[in-house]
Amino acid sequence: MSSATPAAQVRLNRRTPSYCRVVLDNPPLNLMGPDFVLQMREIVTALENDDRVKVVVFESAVDGFFLNHSDFLANFDDLTGIPQGPTGLEAWPDVLARLTRAPFVSIGLIRGRATGNGSELALACDMSFASREKALLSHFEVGVGVVPGGGPMARLPRVMGRARALEVLLGADDIRGAEAERLGYVNRALPDAELDSFVEALATRIASFDKWAIANTKHLVNEASLPPDVEIRAGWDACMASVRRPATQARVKTLLERGLQNPGDTEDRLGFSVGQLSLKSDR
Repeated sequence: MSSATPAAQVRLNRRTPSYCRVVLDNPPLNLMGPDFVLQMREIVTALENDDRVKVVVFESAVDGFFLNHSDFLANFDDLTGIPQGPTGLEAWPDVLARLTRAPFVSIGLIRGRATGNGSELALACDMSFASREKALLSHFEVGVGVVPGGGPMARLPRVMGRARALEVLLGADDIRGAEAERLGYVNRALPDAELDSFVEALATRIASFDKWAIANTKHLVNEASLPPDVEIRAGWDACMASVRRPATQARVKTLLERGLQNPGDTEDRLGFSVGQLSLKSDR
């Protein structure tokens, strides 16, 4: 990994001592690479260790993208070389697992594409609210031969049921805000003009309540609903095994040649784009 200080891709804004915002800011597409994971881990650690924090909202500063898929052009070893976190999970699933168990409330404010890692972050948040007009959620990974790695196979069936989870994961298509609400993927899809004010009011309201009551209520809901880490680990291991497969590499290469990881139609219509890949790479 380079010794140069990476640009800030994730920022922590403290609105008040009890209410913070985490801003995802890696333009132009908000791709997730190793530096993003390291910066997110540092911020989640800081929030965990601050007893004053009651509510954290995750939002994007990049137009059109909440948080996107992994950076396929990054050095894969830089990601796998990051030490495991306190949960014993690898770095990215560790950050997500810690977020679900943190003694504060996490809220995803989803405007733009939340694909792969972005969907995983939304599912790890305690609540998510999406723009009816501008949100797109998806897991496109199976369409390129990859098993998702940040826990959606463990979390999605618990929030929307087995059949709908399989539709999302195996269909690998884009899901707009209103449909995400119908599936139970997000809490609500709101008109874009109302999204910010709704999340701000909810976050401010919760931040006014007692921290002990918030943390203990969330803990008991977690006990009743969260998947065990062994399920998260199995998904990560399957993901790592899948990305080096020749069939996967061929599909990713084709998508890159068609514009993946560049602003334009392939990224804008990623669900459609993976559906156009030739099946020849599987033969």
